[in-house]
Amino acid sequence: MSLLTHNQLVFQQTRSFSKNDFAILDAQGAQVAHVETGGSALGRAFLGSRELTVFDGPGNPVARVSDTMTFGRDRLEIADGAGNPLASLVQRITLFSTRITIQLPDQQIDLVGDMWGFDFQFSGPHGVWATVSRSWSGMGNAFLGKSTYMVQLADDLDTRQRLTVIGSVLALDLIREKRARNS
Repeated sequence: MSLLTHNQLVFQQTRSFSKNDFAILDAQGAQVAHVETGGSALGRAFLGSRELTVFDGPGNPVARVSDTMTFGRDRLEIADGAGNPLASLVQRITLFSTRITIQLPDQQIDLVGDMWGFDFQFSGPHGVWATVSRSWSGMGNAFLGKSTYMVQLADDLDTRQRLTVIGSVLALDLIREKRARNS
């Protein structure tokens, strides 16, 4: 698998009662990575998915997204496969859009999307890092809460930046899932 060499990725969700896993495909439809739900089954049943791990091949974790328990705004952490921190995410309060601030050690970028949650853009001081669009996956999948995300990454991103974008797309889905559970 070669997750970090592709600029176009498709995240296909495969949700069940206690899991929120993803297959990550390249532009030609070949699987380049997968995402597994972590945490205890009991915790997932009551609180939903709180931890997702990205694997670039069997037994090769490259990123981990953790949703920390907070009251108020959503806060998530992204770490690399060895557990080293990559970025912190905080959802901002907005009226007609979705906005998440992503803090890396050396810079801050913003994930901004429309209020319906279908189109998003990662932007920072040096331009656009990536665009994300959630696409229609069919009526049956819509009832089951499954989603497909199309991700277009900028050519000049380094490994840390690519992992931050990939982790943030998963964080975005965790936030959307929590919002759906609470309404």
